[in-house]
Amino acid sequence: MLKGNNISLSFYDRNTKQSFKVLDSCSISVGRGESVGLMGASGCGKSTLARVLLRLINPNEGEIIFAEKNITHLRGSELKNFRKKVQFIAQRPESFFDPIVKLGKSLTEPLQIFGLSYSDEDIEEILELVKLNKALLDRYPHQVSGGEVQRLSIARALLLKPELLILDEPTSMLDISVQAQVLALLQKIRRERNLAFLFIAHDKDVVHHMCDRVLQMAGGKIL
Repeated sequence: MLKGNNISLSFYDRNTKQSFKVLDSCSISVGRGESVGLMGASGCGKSTLARVLLRLINPNEGEIIFAEKNITHLRGSELKNFRKKVQFIAQRPESFFDPIVKLGKSLTEPLQIFGLSYSDEDIEEILELVKLNKALLDRYPHQVSGGEVQRLSIARALLLKPELLILDEPTSMLDISVQAQVLALLQKIRRERNLAFLFIAHDKDVVHHMCDRVLQMAGGKIL
């Protein structure tokens, strides 16, 4: 479904006037309905690779294939189908919600961006799936817990009916008990919707619990 072939990326340091390689010929694939783990120490390049695969950062070398189509150099509206089908769940979901906008508006904003219709029943169904009360939609991000914001970010992604979720340390900022709840929720959603996951984390137990196979990164390379 999603492939990155020989992805390399370098950044230029203006202070030292030197370039340094962040990603070095990384190849990765996630098949339909598959859950792939990506592990490695902080700073090894996991999150950067995720952003390249999401087409948020352009690689210096390599190509990105989605649904057998090369999307490496696509721009703007040409990426619309990809943006809908591949959704991102971040380590700090609160940064993806406008602090001065109520959560209900933030939840439905992507549907409006993609011109998709929805009903109150659709919203209620997705909130029930992630075990959130509808009253939460009348609050602001700072008025809810980290676990509730993360569940809402999952709900917002699922409203677009994606085929793949890229999850970057989705539970690392949550309390242990809340982590377990969110992980169980993600497993349930994956089974019911046949979703594919690229699950990025440094916790070995979590990754092996969530994934069909696991890749290890170090120094910008997939080992």
